[in-house]
Amino acid sequence: MTGRPGGAVMIEIPAGHRDDPLGKAGLAALLAAVLGEPACGGLPVRAAAAGWRSRHRLDERASSFAFWSRRPDELRCVLDEARRTALPEGAAGDRLLDKLRRRQATALRGAGATPLTLIRPMLEHAAVGTPVHAGLGSAETIAAVSAADLAEAAEDLLPRATVYGMGEAQDTDRARVVSDSAPPWRGGLDLMTRPAADAQVGVRLALRDTPPAVLELMTEVLGNGPDARLHRAVRHCHHLAYGFTVQRWHRPGPVSIGATATVPAEHAADAVRVLTATVRRLADGVDRRETAVAHLRARSLLLGACDDPYAEVDAERGRVHGRPGPTDLLSWMADVPELPGLEFIPVRPAVAVVGPLGEEHRADVERAYEEVAGS
Repeated sequence: MTGRPGGAVMIEIPAGHRDDPLGKAGLAALLAAVLGEPACGGLPVRAAAAGWRSRHRLDERASSFAFWSRRPDELRCVLDEARRTALPEGAAGDRLLDKLRRRQATALRGAGATPLTLIRPMLEHAAVGTPVHAGLGSAETIAAVSAADLAEAAEDLLPRATVYGMGEAQDTDRARVVSDSAPPWRGGLDLMTRPAADAQVGVRLALRDTPPAVLELMTEVLGNGPDARLHRAVRHCHHLAYGFTVQRWHRPGPVSIGATATVPAEHAADAVRVLTATVRRLADGVDRRETAVAHLRARSLLLGACDDPYAEVDAERGRVHGRPGPTDLLSWMADVPELPGLEFIPVRPAVAVVGPLGEEHRADVERAYEEVAGS
């Protein structure tokens, strides 16, 4: 804990959705639902009563629960409270588990999911084959998870959990996480028809190994400002979209960079072409003016990230697992006065489009994909 107002801790359970038993995919997500359900007592009841802020993330190999309080010392009980969190016994527990199963099955079907929330997991699927709803299992496997399975998982995992933010974190699972084989790049086109006013278009291109600080700066060269390349290409030169984002990926799979845009469905194919061409032009390098502006924007965003309520515990966890945090990137960026061109791997790009796509729109996007994949 530090002298900053308030403080945070994080519980990291050493099992994620890739650790779900055969035939019971979705168990890790259900266990997280139990640990966050007030009807199960323990941790969620204490968090609500004390007014703590909370955040959960389910990853491939871990499930983490972060809590922030204005009175950090009271967070020392989080692991003990988690151990007291469980489904009620008897019929009440059965009814609650059925409710949690139905909730997870609804999320699996994507009920209520919008193109904006679907585009990133669709890009992940197009890039490396990760299912769009990774970690949720299927209707059959969710139904196969019993109350006894959840109790057994909690009994096994919680004593092995790592708590960050109290000076007790150890590198217990780093070797397993780092040595995990990343899925190979697949590339391809994912299309999904979804009711909406506009379509979301995303592209993602694979890179040869790129230093994290360089990738952070190249992200700012592309977007997040009126003088950035994506703003000029998508909004001013081609008049395709007002809203767009830039993203970069360190894992899983190869390092990659990409962009998304919100466009009318009839402009989706043109957006695929423009986004891909704009990202690929990063191979030509960046002049000093663009580099200086990228430094300013990246520093501003990273300094803002340092002020996040969970920044300190995220950084502590990142150090354990070998992932750079905002302060690391700020330090490394100081040693990058110039930006050489990115080196793209000559593989098919990952492209995803979701929205109100008719047959003509889908055919146009498929033609545009073959153009950018063959160029």
